Amino acid sequence: MLTIDQIKTYCEHTLAAKFLAGDREGLRRLQLALGVLMDAAQAAGDHTTYAHFRGLAAKAADKREALENGS
Repeated sequence: MLTIDQIKTYCEHTLAAKFLAGDREGLRRLQLALGVLMDAAQAAGDHTTYAHFRGLAAKAADKREALENGS
């Protein structure tokens, strides 16, 4: 069965890969998916997982913005 840690690791690797590939749309979609995972964690009362997904979503937004600004 898939674990939360595996999902976190996958998202972290995906974030890095999408950024390195310059995939702004992929980063946007990842950010949206992380938002859904944040909602699920919050609904379950898992504040630690919520915070982790929130941090990843913020990183995805920052990386996408960096690509858009040419940084």
